[in-house]
Amino acid sequence: MLKGRSHILVGSLLVAMAFWFSVTMSGSYRASFDVLLDVSRMPEDIALVSPLPETVNVLFQADGWQLLFMNAGKQLTFDIPGERLRAGVIHTNRALNEMMQLPQGVTALRVYPETLFVKVDRFMEKSVPLRLTELRMTFKEGFGLVREPEVTPDSVVLRGAESVLREIESWPIESRSYEDLSLPVAEDVALRDSLPGIVRTDIDNVSLFIPIEQLADMWIRDIQVEVKHLPDDRQVLLERQSIDISVRGGVNVLSLYSSDDFSAEIDFEAILADNSGSIVPTVHIPADVKLLRIDPPSIRYSIRR
Repeated sequence: MLKGRSHILVGSLLVAMAFWFSVTMSGSYRASFDVLLDVSRMPEDIALVSPLPETVNVLFQADGWQLLFMNAGKQLTFDIPGERLRAGVIHTNRALNEMMQLPQGVTALRVYPETLFVKVDRFMEKSVPLRLTELRMTFKEGFGLVREPEVTPDSVVLRGAESVLREIESWPIESRSYEDLSLPVAEDVALRDSLPGIVRTDIDNVSLFIPIEQLADMWIRDIQVEVKHLPDDRQVLLERQSIDISVRGGVNVLSLYSSDDFSAEIDFEAILADNSGSIVPTVHIPADVKLLRIDPPSIRYSIRR
């Protein structure tokens, strides 16, 4: 008999618990929440030198239902008018009611920290180059870089306090790691937020391009060696008038070049400073090609008046 009425007992218990919970939640309670700190209407001529805390802890008093909804919604903010930052010190409890828009029936009792120390400086903008701080790459056998990775755009405009920006000469990009590369890489990469709350950037992302090709070696023959800065009253006789060089580069890159894109020279001042009787010529090659070998590695010479 009792077993058949169990659902009635359970239902009655649930109704009683709901009634108790409703009455209990209607009472007045206190609770602390972390509230987002926001600066509004920031003056255009100043900027923060050190960051403010992201949140402040506020003690509220309200009925249980309101506190429950506040905790779930988390929509409140502690709003500091930007002009107040000039004072250097903000007593948060004195301005508590002014800086928070609270629902009816909710009271803010106190806030922590009680004092915010603020340092500001003259606002400025500064353009600096972007830099790849950590770019780790490995390649499949026979593949590699054909030139340095490219970042577009290559600079960023920083906005912040003059005393902060004066010390910044470049701005980092988020680190990237790639393994077993055999194809070019093209992706958007975020700028690193090195000074959150202090320095703002005019862009959030850049385009990173890593040019990768299959590599090949190639010999460039009979590159004429020229003696530079030779005085009119001197003559330099070279044992070899030309050299051969071995270079490495991407298959598609090397196909674009001929022997005219490579040159070799010896500076007369270098000859005067030499005591060995032979000298290594300076070889000029395209930026996306790597020099592997010079044949012969040095050239003997003699000087005549």
